[in-house]
Amino acid sequence: MDPYDRLLTGSQTQQCDEIRCRHSQAGRFDRVIEVLLIALLAFGPVAFGVVAAWSELVVIALAGTVLALFLIRQVFIAPQPLCRTWTYVPLVAFLVIGVFQLMPLPAGVVAAISPETALLKAEMLDGLPDVEQTPSRTPLTFYPRATKRDLRLVLAVAAVFFVVVNLYRDPSSIKRLLAAVAVIGGAVGLLALAQHIAGNGKIYWFVPSYDAARSGTFINHSHFGQFMNLSIGAALALLLVLVCEAFSHRKVTAAEALEYLRSREGLYVKLLAGTIVVGAAAVFLALTRGGMVSMLAAAAFTTVALCSRRSLRGRGWILVLIALAAFVSLLWLGFDRIYDRVATLDDLTEYHGRWEMVAQSVEAWKRFPAFGAGLGTFEVIYPMFDRGSSAGLATHAENEYVHALLETGAVGVLTLALFGVLVWVAYARSVRAGSAPIRSAAYGLGFGLAAILVHSLSDFGQHLPANAMLSAVCCALLVALTGLAPQTLAGGGPRRRLVPAVAHLALLAIAAGAFGWAVVGANAARAAEAHWARARLAARQMETAGWRADGELAEYLFAHALAATAAEPDNIHYRHRLGVYQWQSLAPCIDPNSDALHPDAFPWARRIVEDLHACRLLCPSFGVLVCLAGEIEAFALADPDGPAHIRLGYRLAPCNAAVCLAAARIDAQSGQAEEAFEKLARAVRLNGGYFSQAVALCIDTLARPDLAVTLAGDSVGRLSHVADRLAASDRHPELAAQARQRALALLAERSVRSDAPAATHVSLARADAERGDLDAAVERYRLALRKNYNQVGWHYELACLLARAGRVDEAIHEARICLRLRVNHAAARRLLEELSVRPVEPMAAGQ
Repeated sequence: MDPYDRLLTGSQTQQCDEIRCRHSQAGRFDRVIEVLLIALLAFGPVAFGVVAAWSELVVIALAGTVLALFLIRQVFIAPQPLCRTWTYVPLVAFLVIGVFQLMPLPAGVVAAISPETALLKAEMLDGLPDVEQTPSRTPLTFYPRATKRDLRLVLAVAAVFFVVVNLYRDPSSIKRLLAAVAVIGGAVGLLALAQHIAGNGKIYWFVPSYDAARSGTFINHSHFGQFMNLSIGAALALLLVLVCEAFSHRKVTAAEALEYLRSREGLYVKLLAGTIVVGAAAVFLALTRGGMVSMLAAAAFTTVALCSRRSLRGRGWILVLIALAAFVSLLWLGFDRIYDRVATLDDLTEYHGRWEMVAQSVEAWKRFPAFGAGLGTFEVIYPMFDRGSSAGLATHAENEYVHALLETGAVGVLTLALFGVLVWVAYARSVRAGSAPIRSAAYGLGFGLAAILVHSLSDFGQHLPANAMLSAVCCALLVALTGLAPQTLAGGGPRRRLVPAVAHLALLAIAAGAFGWAVVGANAARAAEAHWARARLAARQMETAGWRADGELAEYLFAHALAATAAEPDNIHYRHRLGVYQWQSLAPCIDPNSDALHPDAFPWARRIVEDLHACRLLCPSFGVLVCLAGEIEAFALADPDGPAHIRLGYRLAPCNAAVCLAAARIDAQSGQAEEAFEKLARAVRLNGGYFSQAVALCIDTLARPDLAVTLAGDSVGRLSHVADRLAASDRHPELAAQARQRALALLAERSVRSDAPAATHVSLARADAERGDLDAAVERYRLALRKNYNQVGWHYELACLLARAGRVDEAIHEARICLRLRVNHAAARRLLEELSVRPVEPMAAGQ
C-alpha cells in the first residue's frame, strides 16, 4: 500500500480511485483516437489521395469519429483545458463563410453584397420557360451541391486539426504521430520506387495510370509530390528531435556522430534519414517539377533556419549526408530523365496555359470580389471566362491562392491568410524558444509546409483530402508545440484543471449535427457515383450499337442513371448526362436522310427539354446543359426559343466544342458567316473530331467552301478531306484541285526530311499512282516499307502497282511477302494465282 494512501480518509481514497480510473479510461480513449487518426492518414494515400465519393465518405466518417471520441472523453471521462490558440478563429470563420454561401438569401441582400451574382443569376434564369419557378431567395453560391461537398471536406480537415492540437500535448505523443507519418510516407515512397523499377505502368500493378505509375499511389504526380514533401517534413522533424535529445547543449565531433550512428539509438536516425532519401528520390522520379522546385526551396529555407539557431549550427552534417545520399540514389535510378524534365523549366511558353488560366481566374474574381462564387464552383464559373484552347474541363485553377480567391472571395482568402500567419508565428516561437529538443520538430514541420506554399503556386494538390489532412496535422503540431507547458517539456504531465462540461457538451452536439449532415451527404454521393458508374458502362455499349441496342440494355442504363439522380438530385452533371442519354435514345426516331425527328417522339423530346430547364435552377451557370436544351428546341422541335438558349449556353461555356458547333449552326442559319466560322474554328481547335461536321456546315449551309479550306489549315489529312468533299459535290472542282495540290505540296515538303513518317511516302505514292507515274510510286512505296516493313497493306498495294507496271516477278515477290506476314491474306493469294499464269510482258522503253 502506498504510504500516502494511509494518510487519506476513506472518501479521499475513493476520490483518488475514481481519478485513477478516469485517467485509465482517458488513456484508452486516447489510444483509440490515435489509432483512428493514423488509420485516417494512412487511408488517404492508399485510396489514391481520396478522389472517389466512397473514399470521401470514409475520410469524413473517420474524422467525425475521431472528433466525437475526443469530445466524449472531454465531457464524460477526463476533462482537460483546450489549447488556447487564435487559429480557431479563422478556421471557424472559413466554415461560416461556406455555410453563409449556402444560405438562401433575399434577392435584395444578394444584390447588396454581391451585385454581379444577383445580376448573372437573373440573366441566366431569365429564359426559363416557367418563370414562376424562379426563386425569390437565392444563395451566393452558383452551385450548392459543389459547395456542400467542399464544405464537408473542410469540416473533416478542421476536425482533424482541432483534435491533434488538443490531444498531442506532450513530447512522447508528438513523436509517435511524427513517426506514424514518416512510416506512411516511407511506405508510399518505397512503393513508388518499386513501381518505377519493376512496375508495369499501373498503380499497385493493376490500376491504370496516365503517367505510367510514377506517382506512387496517387493519380497525379504533382499531388504525390505534395504528399511526399509533407511526409519528408515529418521524418525530418522526428530526426532532429532525436538528434537534439542525444546531443543537447554540446558540440558534436565527427567521431561522436559516427559512434552514435552505430549505436542502437542511432538506428532510428538512420531509418528516418533513409525515409527522407526514399521520399526525395520518389519525388524526383515522379518528374513533378513543382514537387522538385518546392522541395529545394523548402530545403534552402530550412537550412537557413537551422543555421540561425546556435544550438543546431553543428547539425548541418545531417542535411549534407541526406542530400548526398539522395543525389547518389538519383544517379543510380535515372538522373538523365530527371535532368531533361528540370531543363524544361527554361521553356516558359509551356506555362503559358497555366498563367493564362490564373489571369482569367483573377478576372472572374473581380465579378465576385467579397464572398466569391461559392466553394467548389470553379468548374462551373471559370468556363464563361475561359478563352484558352484546351478541350478539357478545368475543374481547378493551377494555383491554390487564385482558386480560393475566386471561390471564397477576399473574405475567404483573408481568413486563410490569417490562419497561415498564426501557424508561422507558432513556427517562429518554437524556433526562438529555448533548448527543449521537441521544439526542433518545428524545423521539419516548417519544411513540409514551406514546400506546400511554394508548390501551391502551380498546383491544386491541397484539394485532395489526403494532402489536406496531412497539412492540417503539420499545422496542428506546430501550434501544439507552442502550447507545451514547462512541466510537460520536463517530462511531467500537462496541467489538469476542471473545465465546464457545458462547453464541451455544446461542441459535441454541434459536431454530431455537422458530421451527421456531412455523412448523409457523402453517403448519397457514394451511392450516386456507384449507380452512375454502371450507367456509364451501359451507355458505352449503347453508343457502340448506335443507340439502337435491345431494350434490356436501355432499361439497365436508365434504371441506374435515374437511381443516381434520385440519390443525388442536385448533381448537375448527372442530370445533364441523363438528358443526353434520353435524347440519344430517340435516335431510332430520327430520319437518317433529313435528320428530322418523327412527330410521335415530340412529346418525349419536350419532356427532356422541360427536365433540362428545371435543372438550370441547380446551377444557373452550367452552359452545356442550357445549350443541349436549346439544340433540341431549335433543331428538333423548331421552338423559337432554341437559338437564344444555344447562344446563352455559348456565353457560359465558350470553350466546349459541342456548344461552339451548335452556336455556329445557329449563326450559319442566320447567314452570319464570319461569326459562324469563328465558332467552327474554335470547335475544331478544341476537338478535331468535329472537323467533318464543320466542313459540311461551311459547304452546305454557308455555301462558303473557301472557309472549309481555310479551316483545314496546313493539315494534309484535313485538306484531303475537304478536297474529297468538294469533288463529291461536283460544284467546286477548281477549289477541290487547289486543296489537293496544297496537300500534296505539304506532303512533298515533309517527305524530304529524314524523320518523315512512312505514311507520308505512301500518301505521295498513291498520288503518283493516280497521275500514272508508276515508277515514282513504286520507289516511294519501297522507301515507306524500309521504314515500316511489317505493313502488310502497303506490300499488297505495291504488288498491285508492280502488276500494273508489268513487273510480274517483283509483284509476285511482294505478294509472297504479304503471305509470309499474314498467311490468310486472301487478296494477296488471289493476286499471286493471277500473276503465276500471266506471261511476263516486256517493259516499254523508259518505263
